[in-house]
Amino acid sequence: MKSWRFAMPALMLGCVSFAALGAPPRAAAQQVQALNPPPTNEMQSEGKVGDTTYRWTNGRAWLSLNDDAKVAMVAGLEQGIILAVRENWNAMPKQARATMEQTAGRLTVGGVTFDQLVLQIDNFYILPGNINVPVVDAYLYALLALKKAPEEELKNVLNNLRKTYPAPVVPKAPKETH
Repeated sequence: MKSWRFAMPALMLGCVSFAALGAPPRAAAQQVQALNPPPTNEMQSEGKVGDTTYRWTNGRAWLSLNDDAKVAMVAGLEQGIILAVRENWNAMPKQARATMEQTAGRLTVGGVTFDQLVLQIDNFYILPGNINVPVVDAYLYALLALKKAPEEELKNVLNNLRKTYPAPVVPKAPKETH
């Protein structure tokens, strides 16, 4: 009788595990989509790289995310940069590798925490003139700010971003005349 008592939890665990295997799995993408709705057109800004036009996620999409999703997004950006370096390393001429390493160093966090970066991007999007700026550009701006770029450089970058991705003009209410 004692051996049955010890075997019962294992048998129950096995039945529950077997039942779970038979249930249709919910894809991770479905779970994420349930937490965060897909971006709308106003959550994206159009931009070009070379001759290719892209739709970039902008400040509206960023502000719709929770803190964990924001950290995951900046971590994903950094991992994407590292992946691009790795995938192109052997295909590039050896003399170009130093430039690639410098670029990767400039584009990755290096000495800055993801939490600091998220806070810097949050502060970037608080300013209404920045809402249409793509998250990738806000990420780059935040890195520059956190890595203590000169104020004049930050100002020039911000002005160029606002020219490239202008915020919508909000019409002023008409003045009342008496």
